[in-house]
Amino acid sequence: MSQKTVVVIGAGYVGLPVACSFAGAGLRTYALEIIPERVRIINEGRSPIVGDEPGLEELLSRTVRAGTLSATTDASVIGKADFAVVCVDTPVDMDTKEPRMDILEGAVRSIGQNIKPGALVSIESTLPPLTMKNMVIPIIEKESGLTAGKDFLVTHCPERVMPGRLLSNLANYDRVLGGLDERSIKLGIELYSHIVHADLHPTDLLSAEMAKTLENAYRDVQIAFANEVALACEELGADAFEVRKLVNTCPFRDMHIPGAGVGGHCLPKDSWLFASSLKTVKPKIMTTAREVNEYMPNHMVELVEKGLEGAGVELASAKVAIMGLAFLRDSDDTRNSPALTIIDRLIGEVKELIVHDPMVEKVYKAPMVREIGEALTGADCMVIVTDHSDYHSIDLESIKHLMRTPLIIDGRNVLNGNDVRTKGFGYLGIGKGK
Repeated sequence: MSQKTVVVIGAGYVGLPVACSFAGAGLRTYALEIIPERVRIINEGRSPIVGDEPGLEELLSRTVRAGTLSATTDASVIGKADFAVVCVDTPVDMDTKEPRMDILEGAVRSIGQNIKPGALVSIESTLPPLTMKNMVIPIIEKESGLTAGKDFLVTHCPERVMPGRLLSNLANYDRVLGGLDERSIKLGIELYSHIVHADLHPTDLLSAEMAKTLENAYRDVQIAFANEVALACEELGADAFEVRKLVNTCPFRDMHIPGAGVGGHCLPKDSWLFASSLKTVKPKIMTTAREVNEYMPNHMVELVEKGLEGAGVELASAKVAIMGLAFLRDSDDTRNSPALTIIDRLIGEVKELIVHDPMVEKVYKAPMVREIGEALTGADCMVIVTDHSDYHSIDLESIKHLMRTPLIIDGRNVLNGNDVRTKGFGYLGIGKGK
């Protein structure tokens, strides 16, 4: 097995750590990526992923130097693969709530056009149920002229990684491994045992597809419950974080943390991926939870408007500083970040909008700065959207002198409301009714 070749299709937040891990385990690994700049950076031994990712850049650099990892844009490399592992996006159109399968379809078509007999194809991308049966396998068979289960093997081993701990999750989290047949499962377990040091749970393809979408839908529902409680606490004059702490003193309770919204690639879309495969059953709890969580960034805007009104500042004349563009603490990942919705709502409504993020390099619709002081100079409202470490240690006395209007809207419970008010700030926060 150590002499086998792996091609990982997609070198993003999932594919890059997967490729590095296989290469680190001694397998000859190619990262197949459509973006030439990303390929160049990887082949220089540098990580294109910015943020706190323990061990990733070191592993990447070491495996590139050792010659076990290289990146390419040439799909013909799939023809060398004993194992083709697909790690591409399966996004959802947030207007129609319908899956966009074109990226996955392109990756699978490339496999079909280049696959060699006997190879194992493993899909790590999150899928609507029945995608393996109705799309992935038929495309590969049509393009290659080969037969699944006879000429090539198929597994679905959905990823369970999170920015900020990509390598750790990959190595230490249990994984579900669905297979077309027993041979596929056996070879899939042999492959993933090189990089997963936790349990691999063998099952059929459909069960694996459902498990992945539903584990994320379940968490989304839990977060929606916490957000609904937070909104109630604001109305009733309670502190949702104190209430949560007390609720969780009861055994078998795990009330989640409310916040400015749910971001990332998975949770905002996986309920819709699951629902898209259903014809007669129409999920109600999952879709309602999505509505609650999608509302939270809009509620942040309502708090901004309420806070400015209370401070006697007109919205149209205000400078607002958005603190955090990434969806996750100390990450550069902006996918479906609540900050994007907040910016969309406020841009053009306020006199000046500025964004601060210590990790993100790309700009979204408004000027972005790296220094907190620069963002807050002359600001009428500081809006904490992301739980970045830098914001926990912020010097309130210093920023009060920088801001024109000392007002903070806290979407992540980063600051203690009583302390902030004592120092002369106006303060409103998600779940903070007092």
